[in-house]
Amino acid sequence: STSDFILIDKAKFPRPKLCGGGVTYRGTELLTELVGKPPGGGVSVGLEFRSVVGNFDVREKGPQWVYDRSEFDAFLLEACIARGVQLRDETTVTELEAGHESTKLTMKTKSGTTHESFAWVIGADGANSIARRASGLRGGIVGRLVEAVFEKEGGTEREDTLYFDFDPICDGIPGYAWIFPYFVSGRVVGWKIGVMDGRGVVPGEKLRSWTLDYAKERGYRLSEEKIAGWPERYWDWRTQGHKPGLLLIGEAFGIDPLLGEGIAPAMFNAVYAADRLKQSLDAGSRTIRHYERDFMRTEEGLNLWFQSGLADRIYGRHPERWLRVLFSMKHLRELAGGGNDAYGRLVKHLPV
Repeated sequence: STSDFILIDKAKFPRPKLCGGGVTYRGTELLTELVGKPPGGGVSVGLEFRSVVGNFDVREKGPQWVYDRSEFDAFLLEACIARGVQLRDETTVTELEAGHESTKLTMKTKSGTTHESFAWVIGADGANSIARRASGLRGGIVGRLVEAVFEKEGGTEREDTLYFDFDPICDGIPGYAWIFPYFVSGRVVGWKIGVMDGRGVVPGEKLRSWTLDYAKERGYRLSEEKIAGWPERYWDWRTQGHKPGLLLIGEAFGIDPLLGEGIAPAMFNAVYAADRLKQSLDAGSRTIRHYERDFMRTEEGLNLWFQSGLADRIYGRHPERWLRVLFSMKHLRELAGGGNDAYGRLVKHLPV
């Protein structure tokens, strides 16, 4: 039952969370099924991909949502608690030891340090996951992002569209920039502008300087004291996510390496993990055979594999050449703008 589950988090919710806050249609579809539409936030009608070689629209089967993550995450946490899941907040896991009998955690709380053992631990603890590091599981590339809130002075971007600009590639940054409306309590209070270094090779100061110049050129003025940064871990085919009594999900396992989309991949990864965990519990086992291999055969696994292939090309050698190839591919442009599918599900339509 849900009462058998314990959520452990070092934060006290609601808490600030750096993130563009966009949820693509496949994520909104699953969220609607699980908890309905969270309050607040905004709705966009599509995505626009930009580059020096042209622009093209991405239209999905349904809407995208845009949220302030402090509001969004607090709502999801309350939904779990309402279903009977136990919560221990302001509790920091400092050590983890996965064994064949149990998985041991060392945790620091306001009242001191505790040691407990659990039948299973699910590590959903982000890019710098202690669960991954302590267990020695191999992870994918760690990129770097910076972002801040800006005020529009002359920008022409619409509040119902999410903008992705791949021009950083031409400036030696293997990633893209974004301009998202910043919704708080259901209304736009600014614009989130940032840049992603999808290989983690560009110094943070260069990313911040680039972002300021880019925002100014587009007609935006910084409205915060600083441009904050954070790491992001991407999935690739070598990623490991399981040891006896331990599973990694979400960004601890790895997210979309092309756009850094995390919410939808994390949810579909969690659906897969929950199904495999139930099978293991029913069998009285603490191991899951071929956890990573079988994930690769799921729709989400194929999506991430396809996205990682695209990322290897436009963030790898000869990026400008591949950017021109992708942006001039008529079939891809038609699929993206057709409104018949969802971002991250195009692999089934393309030759691979």
